[in-house]
Amino acid sequence: MLNSTPLNSWPLNALAGGAKPDDPDVIDPPAPPDPPLAGDGVYPGFPVPPPPSGHSFRWSAVVLLGGADVSELLTGSISVDREEGAAGIAEFCLFYMPGEPVQTDLADRTVTIDYITDDGLDALQVRLFTGLVAEPRWDATARTMRITATDNLQQRVEAMTITDIDTLAGGAWSPDLFDLTDGRSRWDYAQERMSSRAASLDCSSDGKLRVTPWQAAPPRYIFGDDTTAYQSIRIDLAQLRNVTNRVEIEVSYRYTRMREARAQFSWTHPRGDFCNWRQMSTELPTRDMVFSATTGASLVPIIGSWTALPPTHPDPCGTGAPWINNQSDLILGAQWTGARRWAQSVTEKYNLTLTTEAGEVTGQQVITRTGFNAIVDADDADTWAKSLVSIDPAAEKPAPSPALPAGDRTDEVRRTAALNCALQVARTEILAAHRQTLVSWAVPTSMALGVDLTHTIEISDQGATARAKCSHRTDELNFETGSAITSLTISVMRGGGESDVLAVPARIGAGGDTGGGAGWDGVKTLPSQFGGRFVSPIYDDMLDGFSGNYDARQDSTLEIFPRRLALTAPAIDESKTDELELGAAVVYSVGIPNDLLEL
Repeated sequence: MLNSTPLNSWPLNALAGGAKPDDPDVIDPPAPPDPPLAGDGVYPGFPVPPPPSGHSFRWSAVVLLGGADVSELLTGSISVDREEGAAGIAEFCLFYMPGEPVQTDLADRTVTIDYITDDGLDALQVRLFTGLVAEPRWDATARTMRITATDNLQQRVEAMTITDIDTLAGGAWSPDLFDLTDGRSRWDYAQERMSSRAASLDCSSDGKLRVTPWQAAPPRYIFGDDTTAYQSIRIDLAQLRNVTNRVEIEVSYRYTRMREARAQFSWTHPRGDFCNWRQMSTELPTRDMVFSATTGASLVPIIGSWTALPPTHPDPCGTGAPWINNQSDLILGAQWTGARRWAQSVTEKYNLTLTTEAGEVTGQQVITRTGFNAIVDADDADTWAKSLVSIDPAAEKPAPSPALPAGDRTDEVRRTAALNCALQVARTEILAAHRQTLVSWAVPTSMALGVDLTHTIEISDQGATARAKCSHRTDELNFETGSAITSLTISVMRGGGESDVLAVPARIGAGGDTGGGAGWDGVKTLPSQFGGRFVSPIYDDMLDGFSGNYDARQDSTLEIFPRRLALTAPAIDESKTDELELGAAVVYSVGIPNDLLEL
């Protein structure tokens, strides 16, 4: 169907394809018609009327419904609305003559809408919409079927796999910021990924999914003087309350630090070697006493070496006196290591602030605050404290070590991903807030055939000059008035400033010690105290080390010392056992590109 006369078959300077790929298409108004010939007045003797002002184009529309051409049934108007980040919507109406069969099974039928225009010499057909019937509504009185169609953006994404969404949307994502994907909406997952990108996910007019950055590029189309509908330009300036210029993020990253402290002990009989000890023999400890004393101090003996009494020998010291050893477990000295393990909870708190230049000025700040917790569960959290393996009292080799050593049970890949995702989402929020200035105008559809949501557009007409990415396009084809008007909207980004690199801060607790603090280094030499001689000291029950008696007591009235071996493990600093909190604050500057806007 063509719009009603009068029609001007002027050249269509707006048709795409006339410029080099890298050059913008400059949209110019059509050339005015030739002046009328003399004597062409309506009535003889009357002056020739001036040509009508404005521009008009010959156009028609082709609509396929389920593959069938229903263009001849069109009535009223066709509207196509496509906006970045949202599903495209089209509406049109079909009129059925009385007695003509009416299609009733319309749900999910395919819909395509093409716009055809020509200048009297050449015709151009452009796809405006591709989708499916969403809501058919029958008016029995008017015998019209009003159809609302959609490009089915959400459901098409819902049918995709996680891997395909990752490829399409890109961006950053972390399970610490969002819920796990199992059993969840794929569309929600795609939106979560898109929240970390300064870009929009939508469908092209031919139904292809695509992601388009918000950043303005060199203009693809330029609308100059006299190209826009009169008084159609509208400027909606951003409002302060909606322009977030500062985002503060509080992150708590908790993990477990597996600590191990080792204490080294040494005990040697005061008489030294076996031959000296034999001259004035005393009671001696056994290996089992060393083990009992170590475990009594809440330590696990993991390394040990012993100086045992020699085995039976006819003359071990060269004095002619034989030696018979009936107790092979007695020792004259020992060096051993006792260890203790425990788990400490560590929380790293990151205060990350992203701000524009205005967000640093008190009184101009529009702040959004957010935060999340990330907890790393250690596989050996419940077994670490009991994972030490004691050496065999009869052996001198070290005990076998467990599979995992002491250290932080962190997940650096997860931490980096979570912080990076939070930074990217915050940056996107700030950028989105600074592109709320909208410039809209209307042009004949024939002058905007190639304009898409992926393009950067420039306008300079009716006192407004602006350049930014197209964010909204609406086509209204009216068969009753013969008008075909397209409304275009660009989202102008304004703010200025320089941007910092959004580098994830280094882990605060990296390189932290895993020991027990002071007193756990070096070797603690244990003393001895023996009773049964006049020179024996007063027994000290609190003294670590070995106590016993001389084999040959000088007097039966002398105090008898208990035979025991005792030791005390060094104290552990409270800072090594209590929950440890570490903090860091980082501020990032976010620069906002200044798109062209002059009024």
